[in-house]
Amino acid sequence: MYDQLKDLEKMILDIKKQYQLVSAELSSLKQKPNVDPKELATLKTQLENRNTEHAQAKKQLSDLDKRYQSLAEAHHMIGEEQDKLQNQFDKLQQQNSELKQQNHDLQQQNSELKQQNHDLQEKNQLAAERTQVVLKRLTHIDQMEG
Repeated sequence: MYDQLKDLEKMILDIKKQYQLVSAELSSLKQKPNVDPKELATLKTQLENRNTEHAQAKKQLSDLDKRYQSLAEAHHMIGEEQDKLQNQFDKLQQQNSELKQQNHDLQQQNSELKQQNHDLQEKNQLAAERTQVVLKRLTHIDQMEG
């Protein structure tokens, strides 16, 4: 896009130079009262050609300006879309970070619960063993009394 702008600027400068040359030539011709009819016809043809070139260059300039405006608008819209996407990306990163923290916390809780479960299982086993011992003693006492 910048290269197109540089080309456009170069074209404008070339057109201005051509216009200045034609204007200077026209001014020079107007100051010469004695002009050869052939030379006058040639100069008029050249002037018409230059005017045609000038009109074409103006049209090209207008077309390029419209294209530039269109590209600038598209660039602006892309920039806005990029900003929206960046904001979404930032929010998603924040959510991801929060979810990672929650996951870490839940894993920590899970680990603690596993440890508590293990401790309770050990206590339960110990209680079951003691209950067996007590039952055996009670059975033994019952048998001795009976």
